[in-house]
Amino acid sequence: MKKTSTILAIGSALALGSAQAEIESSFHVGYSTDYVFRGLNQGGAGEGLYEYGLDFSGDASGGTTWNAGVWRAEFADGASEETDIYGSVSKEFGAVDLSLGLIRYDGADDTSEIFLGAGTELSGLSLAAVIYYDVDAADGNMYGELSAGKSYEVGGGATLDLVASIGSTIDGGAADDYVTYGLKAALSKELGENLTGSIYIAGEITEGVRATSNEGDDLYGGISLSYGF
Repeated sequence: MKKTSTILAIGSALALGSAQAEIESSFHVGYSTDYVFRGLNQGGAGEGLYEYGLDFSGDASGGTTWNAGVWRAEFADGASEETDIYGSVSKEFGAVDLSLGLIRYDGADDTSEIFLGAGTELSGLSLAAVIYYDVDAADGNMYGELSAGKSYEVGGGATLDLVASIGSTIDGGAADDYVTYGLKAALSKELGENLTGSIYIAGEITEGVRATSNEGDDLYGGISLSYGF
């Protein structure tokens, strides 16, 4: 959930390569009851998190798309904060969409990751696989995640998104290995022109050496507002 000026530069260069392409942008604000990142709670149980972010996306030459953005979060008690800057490029190859990106995390642990992802649609399900590589870690820690999701129109202009996921450390070292299983349900609805509201609830089960550091609730949720411009 964490996300470099470098990325913004990449996005700008891609946009210049397709001067006629329209750039889409959005701003959001939100609140979550817990900050759970890859199955591990980054605070304590029930330590609320206020967050907001700005995202940009567009088309580039050769059928490539790009996105870049910044995400900012602060614990409700003011104990800590985090700023992430991120971006990626994507391209379709047949039925598979491949993406390559970079995330810069500035907070309790300052580090950068590159990631490679693949996604496709199968029988109405959105399937995805992503591998993250920490370029600043001494041993180059990796983390992988598989997910499957489906969207439903539930009436009144609302959409229900359901996602199941499994994530695991890869070559993280015996002291850091763990596996996490997650379920998430999110309900979103247009509240006005370019304004969307959403609410979600999620659950995480984490197993392994680092599971003991996950002091948060197994169940958590949040709400957000997003404005596109």
